[in-house]
Amino acid sequence: MAEICYRAKITHTEKTVEQLYKMQYYVYEKPRMLIRTLIGFGLVLTAVVTTVPNWVKALLLLAGAWLLVSRDFPAAVRADRALSERKAKLPNMNYSFGPEAVHLSGEGSMDIPYSKFTRLVEDRQFLYLFVTRNSICMMEKDSLKPADIMAFAKYMEDKTGLKWRAEKAFLSMSIYDLRRAFRDMREK
Repeated sequence: MAEICYRAKITHTEKTVEQLYKMQYYVYEKPRMLIRTLIGFGLVLTAVVTTVPNWVKALLLLAGAWLLVSRDFPAAVRADRALSERKAKLPNMNYSFGPEAVHLSGEGSMDIPYSKFTRLVEDRQFLYLFVTRNSICMMEKDSLKPADIMAFAKYMEDKTGLKWRAEKAFLSMSIYDLRRAFRDMREK
């Protein structure tokens, strides 16, 4: 790779693996999260307004409450499965951003051309570069060298032709966000 413009890394822990799977779920499964929430709300509402036996109401409330509070449960299950398969051998990944591609090293080595990235997502602590649903480059914001997040964000937008998205909390989503989530689901 020619001249390196930026460098970043991540030292994976159980917590970062869980966060990676949650972000993957938040990005690709918003419609499923909405459906789970609506079903949960429907079960709770049914328990409150119907005249079924108390034990049925208790089951409806229990199932509804669980669906409402466990929106990212499928992501947690996937993360647990990935962690148990790795048996505590978590990778340290290094990223070098050159003029034509991102060079990854850690568990092997490869170059990913900027044209292969499909989404750029950030949260408070990490940057996520999605190639596919199951191929994600995750890096710690604090590890970026030179440490200029705004310049790096612009650099990546210019190289990929994509815009950064900050994933919103599920309950703060707008109609536009939901529409985009359903559109994304149809495209996959």
